[in-house]
Amino acid sequence: MNEDVKKLIHDARNPLNNISVNAELGKLTLETINDKEKAMAIFDTIVNECKRCSQSLDVLSSYLKDSKSSPDE
Repeated sequence: MNEDVKKLIHDARNPLNNISVNAELGKLTLETINDKEKAMAIFDTIVNECKRCSQSLDVLSSYLKDSKSSPDE
């Protein structure tokens, strides 16, 4: 696997980690202090990280399509 693909995969995994951490934080926030505003901010972060992940996957998809259409070097 070349370095470009490894970087693109890494870039897609970063937001997934943030989503996981923030989902747990949101759950704890609602369970322990029931702070709706804080929970909403956490969920906004999750939505933004989902968008970031989607963008990373779009870049990876484009890269893979371009590499298939380019002749091997």
